[in-house]
Amino acid sequence: MYPKNKYWFPLIKLLKKYALEDQIFIGPEVLLYEFPKVFPYQILKNIRLSDYYFKFIVFHKKLPEDYTNEFLDLIQNEYKPVWGNHLFVVYKKNRNTKEKLAALKTLIYTKINFNKYYKETIVKRNGIFITTYNRPEFLIKLLDQLKGRSEEILIINDGSDEIYHHQYEQIKKSFPDNTYIDNPKNTGLVFSLNTGFSYFLSDPDIEWIHYFQDDVEITPHFFEIIEKVADKEERPIVTGFHKEPHKVFGSETINGVEVKLLRSASAQHFYMHRQYLMDNMPIPNPYVGAPKPDRGKPGQGSDEDWWLLSWAPKSIVKRGKYIIAIPGLAKSDAVGELSTWEK
Repeated sequence: MYPKNKYWFPLIKLLKKYALEDQIFIGPEVLLYEFPKVFPYQILKNIRLSDYYFKFIVFHKKLPEDYTNEFLDLIQNEYKPVWGNHLFVVYKKNRNTKEKLAALKTLIYTKINFNKYYKETIVKRNGIFITTYNRPEFLIKLLDQLKGRSEEILIINDGSDEIYHHQYEQIKKSFPDNTYIDNPKNTGLVFSLNTGFSYFLSDPDIEWIHYFQDDVEITPHFFEIIEKVADKEERPIVTGFHKEPHKVFGSETINGVEVKLLRSASAQHFYMHRQYLMDNMPIPNPYVGAPKPDRGKPGQGSDEDWWLLSWAPKSIVKRGKYIIAIPGLAKSDAVGELSTWEK
């Protein structure tokens, strides 16, 4: 429950006056007992604040470690204080004249030096994640191209057949610095994607994740060009691969790089921001194993790319934006001609 000091009880009284028991707002976690819809500070690093409308924010002056720079910007740009004491300031969006006058009574407590709460921008780490199935020869080519990269490289073997076991074991010996996960059986690409992305998302310092299928080949300066274009909010998905039938809806030049705007893309390569993945995972698995029990449409895969990029309620397409493709940065040796259903 609440700490036994005189600063908490006036806060509780005020929050109940505003009937916040049934509203979402940001505040200390212990408020959860009486205000079940409170968003505790600890989740600020893992949500997109712009996805929510908070009428009130409770600012605890003694918890700087939990605050993000985005949160501090939000308070100063969009909120005004309505009350404060030695420990707390309560902010409201669009306060009225009466609340403005009432706030003057606690003005001494609501003047905050926000600069002391800001944190230096930390350079986040990226991860590289590869799935492979019965194609060790392709995987070796890709890993050779990734030699010397500073990112942790995770390889998930999706239950390859026993005849490839020796080759995959040799790969582990040849590239011992990588991390390997061997699925006990082939459960389809969706299972491996959920496993691999979750592995990296469990590390809060991983900000962006490259996903590759094992047959991808990349061009020189691949990583530098991708990173010039990517943006957490506007362009959280970038791919170095494009192939029909994925329609092009336009083109742009971003930071000197020519890109194509798509609403769907193949799963050969994605570069995704962690927040985007958290918004759209797990990927639902319509079947376990490959191919689909009913064989699906000719050439149809497991639909993981459609879910992540286009179908999911919080996908980039549903947000009214585009998948960014930089054609020619990567190619896939295993991608053949269009299947009948794609045409």
